[in-house]
Amino acid sequence: MKKVLVIYYSQSGQGKQIVENVLQDLSIHPDIRIDFKAIEPVPPYQFPWRDISFWDAMPECVKLIPGKIKPLQTDKNEDYDLIVLEYPIWFLSPPIPLTTFLKSDDAKSILNGKPVITVIGARNMWVNAQEDVKKMIKDAGGRLAGNIVLHDRHQNIISVVTIIYWMLTAKKERFLGIFPKPGISDKDIDEAVRFGPVIRDALLKNDFAGLQQKLLKLNAVEFKPDVVQTELTAKKIFHKFAAFILKKGGPGDRRRYGRLKLFKYYLFFAILFVSPLVSLVFYILYPFRKKAFNKKLRYFEGVTLEEKGN
Repeated sequence: MKKVLVIYYSQSGQGKQIVENVLQDLSIHPDIRIDFKAIEPVPPYQFPWRDISFWDAMPECVKLIPGKIKPLQTDKNEDYDLIVLEYPIWFLSPPIPLTTFLKSDDAKSILNGKPVITVIGARNMWVNAQEDVKKMIKDAGGRLAGNIVLHDRHQNIISVVTIIYWMLTAKKERFLGIFPKPGISDKDIDEAVRFGPVIRDALLKNDFAGLQQKLLKLNAVEFKPDVVQTELTAKKIFHKFAAFILKKGGPGDRRRYGRLKLFKYYLFFAILFVSPLVSLVFYILYPFRKKAFNKKLRYFEGVTLEEKGN
């Protein structure tokens, strides 16, 4: 009997739906058992979010500062053959509950020596978060064997409008009756079952070498190069804003609300005006640096960790 532990964090339920579809072929196999464990923050984050509470999560999220979570209640004597981590993206970063888990002693005991597959449900920017997760998996003793990314395929500004509407209302419906439904499309979620057979075969053979290459042939990772460039630039700015806000205190400290609002206004300005300009400049310069940038994309689609300074 092969045993799989799925650890996930999902406020809306979309994340669990995605990972259940990804693992559908495993769940029906008589020689495979899957245990699902949700990460539960203490106190739980509101869904729908209140406006200020949403922005208040940003500094700790970007700086990978852990919060508090309930113990996962896993059997310490259980020897899992595969760990699957499913997570959304917050502020170009892993969500605080996942960071809290990955930096915990529980993560070290669960992930140590185990192959790990990450499953990401994102708007459209995820490469920075995955780099953070790669490092935390390594620090916990795990070895990343595969990564699958599902994302919102709509145009950038449209997806911003719809995702904010969803987060602040918890309604996954067409905003004003004219915008598309927020989040990842039902079609993409349904078609995520295509990843199951190659994961199942790797698990049964206990051979995860080359798994990511097989997943990539199934379009497990897709990029828009200009979006990646925009994200890489934005994350540096997010780090500066996070440090600026943290000087006024920790989560819930009203003294930092003014700086949080400043970040909010900056972000909307950047999305509406700066991001299109960055994309334009990127495509003007792209022919001159295509080789180097494509090398960077190949790294991001993989599962290796490039240590800083190398």
